Amino acid sequence: MEYTYRFRLDPSKPAKVFLNKLVGSCRFLYNKLLEISKEEKLYNYYELKKRIVNLKKEYPFLKETNSQSLQGSCLNLKRAFDNFFNKRAKFPNFKSKNKRNSISIPQFFKIADNKLYIPKLKTAIPIILHRKSIGNIKSISITKTPSGKYYLNVLVEREMNKLSSNKNAVALDMGLMTFAKLSNGEEIKNLRFYKKAEKRVKKIQKKLSKKQKGSNNRKKAIIKVAKVHEKIKNKRNDFLHKESLKVIRDNQTRIMEDLKVKNMIRNKKLSKSIQDASWSEFNRMIKYKARWYGREYIELDAFYPSTKKCSICGYKNQKLDIHTRKWICPKCRTFHDRDYNATINQLKIGLGQSKLTPVDYAMAAEQKYIFWSTSYHKRKQEACHFNGE
Repeated sequence: MEYTYRFRLDPSKPAKVFLNKLVGSCRFLYNKLLEISKEEKLYNYYELKKRIVNLKKEYPFLKETNSQSLQGSCLNLKRAFDNFFNKRAKFPNFKSKNKRNSISIPQFFKIADNKLYIPKLKTAIPIILHRKSIGNIKSISITKTPSGKYYLNVLVEREMNKLSSNKNAVALDMGLMTFAKLSNGEEIKNLRFYKKAEKRVKKIQKKLSKKQKGSNNRKKAIIKVAKVHEKIKNKRNDFLHKESLKVIRDNQTRIMEDLKVKNMIRNKKLSKSIQDASWSEFNRMIKYKARWYGREYIELDAFYPSTKKCSICGYKNQKLDIHTRKWICPKCRTFHDRDYNATINQLKIGLGQSKLTPVDYAMAAEQKYIFWSTSYHKRKQEACHFNGE
């Protein structure tokens, strides 16, 4: 099974200059090939690959970069075109030097004594290795982030240790008030990483807008903005990795809806919050970690009415809108938490159950008890809200 490790590089000043040249050359070639594709309507990978020889003659600095890395840029453009023609992405754009850039080095590299040796660089680059054994290395790539940091991505082939199986099954309902509610009664809080840092982001972006274009102060301000965004991203990824791994370890089967996030972010009022939550990334992590550790993943149709359907009697509440978080089933008089009720329905349909299990009945009974133990005025208020009074 293929696995990618990411390590921080600590290059010297001469090594940074060399890496910047490599990254710049690969980016330049990518943009040139894209320009040729637009002008000549040329989208074939092999035809574009032939143009590299002529471009090397026209731009001699490309010879300082190993040929395989340049071919990797051509391959990246091919993938971008494939995604476009398969309607998975928009038409490829030109790459900017202020954004994340990377180069691939499939061969002729060496990792030894916590150092990286790459073609055409005489000195070694120190690596901050946080793992002793990483398996059989297939290829590497070097990434430069907008904040100016360098990372080594190592693609390895290794066997993942399967987790011991259990009988636990859980359904997850993604949300914004709460990041996710689980059918076992647990919930994952939405930490809203971008929202917490939004004031600081606006402040430094305002300072950036006042800097003169092309000045050193503007370049420094760009790096400051990139560092803040990178910190937000790292915090979010750390949170998603920990929570997804916990769900994988505790449960044999996970059931989730196939959310159409691209359609959902068209809502201008919710788009920022949805992107901050990163449901798609969490879903992606659940999928590949389930495959790694021998767990089961079940994906449900996003249009299944799990929220409006009573998990006890099956009644469909057509009046339920997005603002109603709690409701009462008019048929069986069960008090429902909107998200928790959805997870029970997802669990039932995912496992192919036609009836509730004793555990589900106990949870539903607890919900009903919570409702009837509340005050008379609150019950009246809930009922009036449900009936639209």
